[in-house]
Amino acid sequence: MSRLELPSPADGTSAGAHSPRAYRADIDGLRAVAVLSVVIYHLSRTALPGGYVGVDIFFVISGYLITQNIWGEMADGRFTMAGFYLRRIRRILPAFLVMVMATLAAACLLMVPEDLERLSRASLWSAVSLSNVFFWLHLDTGYFAASSEQEPLLHTWSLGVEEQFYLVWPVLLLLAWRLKLHRSGAIATAALICVASFVLGEWIHATSPKFAYYMLPARAGELMVGALLALAVRRDAPLQASGGRMVRVGDELAGLAGFGFIVWSLLALDENSTFPGFNAIYPCLGAALVIWAGGRGARVVTLPLGWRPMVWVGLISYSLYLWHWPILAFLRYFLGELDLASGSAAVVAMFALAWLSYRWVEQPARHWRAAPRRQALALFVLPVGALCLVAAALAGSQGLKRQFESGTGQGEALTRLRTQVAPAFEYRYNCQLSEHSPDILRDPRCLVGAPAARKAGAAPEYLLWGDSQAAHFIGLLGQLAKDGGYLYRNASHSACPPVFGGDYGVGMYEEGCRQFRPYIRQALLSGAFDTVVISGGWDVYDAYPGFRADLERTLAELTAAGVRVVIVGQVPRFRRYDRSCELRALRLPGGIDCRARARLRDRGETRINRHLAALAASMPGVEYLGTRQMLCRRGSCSPYLGQRPVYFDNGHLSMSGSWYLGRRLVARPEGQAWQAALRGTPPAQP
Repeated sequence: MSRLELPSPADGTSAGAHSPRAYRADIDGLRAVAVLSVVIYHLSRTALPGGYVGVDIFFVISGYLITQNIWGEMADGRFTMAGFYLRRIRRILPAFLVMVMATLAAACLLMVPEDLERLSRASLWSAVSLSNVFFWLHLDTGYFAASSEQEPLLHTWSLGVEEQFYLVWPVLLLLAWRLKLHRSGAIATAALICVASFVLGEWIHATSPKFAYYMLPARAGELMVGALLALAVRRDAPLQASGGRMVRVGDELAGLAGFGFIVWSLLALDENSTFPGFNAIYPCLGAALVIWAGGRGARVVTLPLGWRPMVWVGLISYSLYLWHWPILAFLRYFLGELDLASGSAAVVAMFALAWLSYRWVEQPARHWRAAPRRQALALFVLPVGALCLVAAALAGSQGLKRQFESGTGQGEALTRLRTQVAPAFEYRYNCQLSEHSPDILRDPRCLVGAPAARKAGAAPEYLLWGDSQAAHFIGLLGQLAKDGGYLYRNASHSACPPVFGGDYGVGMYEEGCRQFRPYIRQALLSGAFDTVVISGGWDVYDAYPGFRADLERTLAELTAAGVRVVIVGQVPRFRRYDRSCELRALRLPGGIDCRARARLRDRGETRINRHLAALAASMPGVEYLGTRQMLCRRGSCSPYLGQRPVYFDNGHLSMSGSWYLGRRLVARPEGQAWQAALRGTPPAQP
């Protein structure tokens, strides 16, 4: 899952460690560290693999500042819930609403209907601080999910987390104060929530990673680290470190340790790390130590973070986060991956819009002091209502579908392209499982091939077995079966290789894979099929220790039982291919060369396919077939044949593309070799 974060803007000034009203330049500098970390990560994940922890740093800052402001106002007898939420409205909403409205306006001009409709629904949820709930429920992170990097409002999830937190935390603080639990009771409450949240995030990550990532229960601990620091520091303590030289050295070392935790998190964590959970403790602890040491006057903190350029970036950090992600998302929507030129342009645009937003939206709204009801009406009720009406209208029109399709030829082109790139899993005759079904080898819908053979009740010639990259050959093999007048059966399981031994399967597919492979083994070894065709994401499984040995043992066991095996090699992967490119090009006629962008230099057959071919050649009863010769010509490989796309995503054929490849194969000389291998007959003599 992609790490997409939005900073948590603090309410009010960067409060000092010992006074909610004292300005702390170093905290604005720490905001700059957080915002720049996430921006760099979103520009290039390899440049700063753990850059997503910037959001955790922001959560700590927010929890610290807001808790200290609330507690200080309670001590002074000035705190009111209405005043607190009015400050939140002034601080958060104006810049946020401007960004969302501008994003919707751009989407009306640039996005195809289904994407505009989805964005409109996300806008509705985000307007009521529930965007994290929306993405938890509706963001597709499955095996075939489209890139989340093209969701223009995905970054607003963390605003939802924070606003939900501040619906609860001030009430708990106020309750502790009214019950005369005071500081000790508030600290105990914060510590309990903090520990429970980190434990929950670690515990549920394997089974519910989206909930852990997007929802408040697993994120509250990060805000609580800052809250604990605010509650632990007494307001009447001196700002600078008191005591002797050793105490001051200790403060400097605390600051260095804080930076160490942050730097380690940025460099050692990556998108494959378990997060949130215990790994989130490192950046949170680092941020807390830096804030503490800065409040004690540690120069190792105040000098670098108080540097004016860092402070300036920190001041515009909220607007920078609001604008950076839609800019990157729209660029990736049309360009796929960013290059140096587009990335540089994105940086210039995001900083320019961030400064304009800070200067002309954030600052005026924050300092506006009209009557409270007038502020609530002008900054919350009316603009949020308007946004909801516009978003609801766009969603209700299915993303302006009728207007889009009324364009000359656009409706027909849209329908044609959608059919051409539709995935194999959308077709009923594809028996690809996500969990095991013990009836899959008896299901009549899994038979593919000649209608006459089906009508006559013919038995299938062979079984196609593997994962999604076996299932995407259903059309190709189906065309060969139609041409040959026979049937075959398909049975596959997502993320599950066609081998008997070993421990395979990922996440939600693991249990099904564990049951599916012994089931297929029993069927094959009992003589249910004379021939089995196997394929899969060979390059992925090849990274597993022992996979090649597991495959070789599987082949040996099958051939010893008299089962013929045909291995189909993996199709080329096209890193820059985007199935929606042709659809989006309808919005920018002549602006995108989808075929040229997706094309790759032909570097010859992949290492794993060469190994599979050699393995088949060394074992009697095993043959190897490949499709590279149809997708690679004249020094380059392409996910397009002629003028049509034949892929669904960068590593899977579309179902229409699979059938089209089959028709092309039947018309080529090697089509006879495929038929001979599949049916176990000698190839026709020229």
